[in-house]
Amino acid sequence: MLNKVKELMLVTRVNKILNRHSIEIAHYIPGRIRLKSTLWKHNPNTVGQLISHFKGESRIHSIQYTPETGSLLISYDSSPVDNVKQLEQWVEQIERISVSVIQ
Repeated sequence: MLNKVKELMLVTRVNKILNRHSIEIAHYIPGRIRLKSTLWKHNPNTVGQLISHFKGESRIHSIQYTPETGSLLISYDSSPVDNVKQLEQWVEQIERISVSVIQ
């Protein structure tokens, strides 16, 4: 039960960070997440920086960008060890990259 509460708190925090940058979680299952942003339709430089950054992550298998919808489909290793914590770290990295591109 405590793990579910922690997970819910983390999801709330992640959504706040994403919403600040007009990014939404369009779909999520362990091992696969689709992020979507209207800003990504019009800013391929940001998407390129995100893809370049995350291609170096050992737990990410693939990233697919769909410019027509402004979405990124990320397939990753969903091993239960720190799965939720890893997602939180990735979202924080997305926030840093988004902020640096805007400035």
